[in-house]
Amino acid sequence: MRAIKSMKAAAILLCVLLLTGCWDKIEIEDRLFVLSIGVDSVELAEKKASKDKYTLSFVSPVVDQIKEGPGPAFRTYKTVDNSIIMSLSQLLERFSKKQFFGHTRNIFFGEDVLKDEKLLKEILDGISRYHEFHNSMYAYIVPGRAEEVFKVKPMYDKLLAPYIAGIIENSDYTSKVIKLTLSEMAIMLENQKGGLVIPRINPGKEEVKISGAGVLKDYKLIGYLDDQETSVYNWLTDKAKGGDIAVEYKGISTVFRHFDFDRKIELSKVENGNIYLNYIMETEGSIEEFMIGKEILDNVLLKEISREVEKRIENEGEKLIKKFQQEFKADLIGARDYLSKYQPKLYKTIEKDYEKFFIDSIVIEVTANVSIRRVGLIK
Repeated sequence: MRAIKSMKAAAILLCVLLLTGCWDKIEIEDRLFVLSIGVDSVELAEKKASKDKYTLSFVSPVVDQIKEGPGPAFRTYKTVDNSIIMSLSQLLERFSKKQFFGHTRNIFFGEDVLKDEKLLKEILDGISRYHEFHNSMYAYIVPGRAEEVFKVKPMYDKLLAPYIAGIIENSDYTSKVIKLTLSEMAIMLENQKGGLVIPRINPGKEEVKISGAGVLKDYKLIGYLDDQETSVYNWLTDKAKGGDIAVEYKGISTVFRHFDFDRKIELSKVENGNIYLNYIMETEGSIEEFMIGKEILDNVLLKEISREVEKRIENEGEKLIKKFQQEFKADLIGARDYLSKYQPKLYKTIEKDYEKFFIDSIVIEVTANVSIRRVGLIK
């Protein structure tokens, strides 16, 4: 009997130990939820000290306005300093609530930040090291200043951050949008020696548009891709999923919608000091638009339309490849990655002078294979 009582007492004690509360808990109403962060270089009028380098903007929701208020559903807070940690400390010095970054969805970089190699490296180092930030937030470049995004009053959404994050997540359905997380940004900059393609966001009055992308080389912004070039970039880097490709067939505008898009790279040959690579694009999808009254259920016609789509992919792909080789002079399209992983002996012979070799001696051909699986609803 005593043994049974002892066992019960031990079980109760164990339950007490397992059910202990959180000794350092912070009540939800005492948290300042940061939903987005903007990073800009400091303007002269904002400088409080000569060492100040940049401005951080933070967006948090106004809970009572989200539920039933006519006022703004979010507020913006700004700090000016020369380090991430000191900027965050300013929030603690100015507000009674403790900031919380567990729900931060977006981080916006002003154009000036991405033009300054030293500043960008310092900021990324501080953000990457700070234990309260999570690396799954989406990263963007903003032409002009990042803080301009926070002036947008979304037409159909109360909160700005989920609205913007929702657009970037549409990359599964449109190849003109690049999805890039903070961790992917850091990894790419490291692996590509300061090279990166980052989505561009353009703020308006009541909406934003994620349009095109910024191109970085050696940790500096060197140019932009437009909408169509961004789509082609996704094809070349095997990041495309869903999307639309418009072509003309015998004077009729038609749209091919792909729901799958794969890219693989093959070494064609090495000849006369040149390396010949083939980017093979394979996609399948449906014809979403043609001409009423025209018969489309014809194998010959479908093959001809497929070939038009293939030519569009091949021409656009090779055009953008030339832009990366001749204008940007940066391999951000996966050639180095392929050679180092799958042709290591060959890569060793060009590694020391790879950039010059990429510009002058790597010849890339694009080959597309398009399969039309559906033609939409017909009578």
